[in-house]
Amino acid sequence: MVPDAHFSMCPSFGTSTDTSCSGCVPVAARDGVLICERCYRSIRRLVDDAPDLLAHLRSIADPTKARVYDRVLVQSSRPEYPAPVDASVLDASNDIAVTLRNWADRVANPNDDVFDRHLQAGIDAASAHDDARACADLILSELDAIANDKHQVLALADALMSRSETSSPAFWSIADVATRWAIDDRPRWAEAPCPACDLMTVRVMPSRRRGGRTRYICRECEWEADDLDDGGLWAIAFADSVPAVPA
Repeated sequence: MVPDAHFSMCPSFGTSTDTSCSGCVPVAARDGVLICERCYRSIRRLVDDAPDLLAHLRSIADPTKARVYDRVLVQSSRPEYPAPVDASVLDASNDIAVTLRNWADRVANPNDDVFDRHLQAGIDAASAHDDARACADLILSELDAIANDKHQVLALADALMSRSETSSPAFWSIADVATRWAIDDRPRWAEAPCPACDLMTVRVMPSRRRGGRTRYICRECEWEADDLDDGGLWAIAFADSVPAVPA
């Protein structure tokens, strides 16, 4: 719904003091699909980011890099064993892989039953990323079709965007993983104003992988675009930017 936009029969219509309704006017759908622009971009962004998140978690779980740093190290002939890996890292890694593989299977074989394909034990970050990238690209290639199927898009949105109220959910959504193990986006402030609200509050967020999309997100009105939208218009409009000042 559009925040603070009310139909005439709504008790909040025409008043700024009634807060019982946060908005009852539906948001316009994205051209060609049955969900709004904001949800479409959120789904696309989370699918696109999932391979990088998986590679990040596999790097954390790499036993050759995990060492004990909470005690003084002394010279000894005793071998240093890797520190135990947080079970949440392993669970989240597997859940990302299961989500991407399941949805890639649905796209590739829509008439077949889908079975969970778990992450292989000990898989390295590069291999996990390559597998996840292939799955994500397949899902993104059919995203418009998924977005026009009510049951499919609700199921995909749940796997991507649902948020758990616990620190160790039974199944990690991509949004849960992105919040718990955020990857530095190296944000910058754009020197051009937001095309929606005309404020200087657009944050430029470069891709975390070579060849990926740069995103532009307004901190004030939540307008969002990437450098491939509108024929590359926003890449030109926000080409010059300045480093963000830490909050």
